[in-house]
Amino acid sequence: MQEDQGDVVGTLLTIGDEILLGDIVNGNSQFIAATLRGHGFRLHSVLTIGDDEDGIVAALSEAIEKCRFLIVTGGLGPTDDDRTAPAVSRAFGLPLRPDPVYMAFLQERVQARGGVWREEIGRMAMLPEGGVKLGQGMAGFALVHRDIPCYFLPGVPYEMRELMTELVVPDLAARYPSRKVYRKQILRIQGLPESLLNQLLKDLTPEDLGAQVGYLPQVVENWITLFAGAETPQELDAILDRAEQIVIERIGREHVLGANDDEAARVIGGLLRRRGWTLAVAESCTGGLLARRITAISGASDYFDRGFITYSNQAKVDLLQVPAPLIEAHGAVSEPVARAMTEGALRQARAQAALAITGIAGPTGGAPEKPVGTVFIGCGVEGRVTVERYQFSGDREMIQERSAHAALIQLWRALSRD
Repeated sequence: MQEDQGDVVGTLLTIGDEILLGDIVNGNSQFIAATLRGHGFRLHSVLTIGDDEDGIVAALSEAIEKCRFLIVTGGLGPTDDDRTAPAVSRAFGLPLRPDPVYMAFLQERVQARGGVWREEIGRMAMLPEGGVKLGQGMAGFALVHRDIPCYFLPGVPYEMRELMTELVVPDLAARYPSRKVYRKQILRIQGLPESLLNQLLKDLTPEDLGAQVGYLPQVVENWITLFAGAETPQELDAILDRAEQIVIERIGREHVLGANDDEAARVIGGLLRRRGWTLAVAESCTGGLLARRITAISGASDYFDRGFITYSNQAKVDLLQVPAPLIEAHGAVSEPVARAMTEGALRQARAQAALAITGIAGPTGGAPEKPVGTVFIGCGVEGRVTVERYQFSGDREMIQERSAHAALIQLWRALSRD
């Protein structure tokens, strides 16, 4: 999507060797980008710089040339590797000056804690000339350079979030009252690979849709994203509604679980609640993960009755009344056993719907006829039981996640047909 005069586009710099070395996840970037988008601002670029003053100076000098606002996180502490303020001084030609109010605050805090004042602590109160302190009990300042508002925030996530929400966004909104409204719509797609989705939609241009199409593969499903901007929320609603309908017509409504927060457990919960039905689950290789997914949704007690964790063969016999000869004849990971587990869950819970999972999550336990990733999932709806065999790839955790999700989708399809 090309920028126009209604776009208010900025640049984000995140600073810290710990990010470049992979010691921490750069969640600050995600939060800042999403927060800005939700208030009508966009980012032109996100760049991570190590704790190198020359590198920070170069990045600041370049960024200020092509943005309408600048946000920087990290490098504001008292240690030798906190070099953001000196770098700003050099890049923007602004001498460092002590902020007397913040200096006094730091001195009082050290004294109150029985500590010893060190010169290094005082560095946090040295701000580029014209800089205005943001917050008090944390590092952070703002300044306007060449008519561009610049915000320098701490790298500590909870401190950064507080300053972004309470100070940065309101200040940006006041400076740029006329701006577009942006929103990203997510369509949760089931049963279609990313390559096929691209094939089905590749000829749809942003001009055709009024929105930009993106693809976000997830572990258990694929997301199609629709991103658009408009002058008013009403106009944006109309653009995204039209784009969504065009995309759904191309890929088939039967593959669309829902949009945005419509995760599988939430959707099937709504379907069960509307029917007044209860659900029981029986799990072997997922060890309770399916029940966890279901009960993670607030209000799940309206429809979720119970879960059976039948990891051993004896547990399947004792709790679900799966016949022992059936297990001996076909193995615990088999279509007949998955069916018997489903029937047992329906019977024992007196529920209208049930799911059962039995499989080999690995990395051990596989065989040529049943390799690691072999999973059988039973789905029972009002006494009718169907079983599907799956062959999942990935490590143990991924196989378990994919198994739990596949079970939910199996039930979603069954409930959607009724």
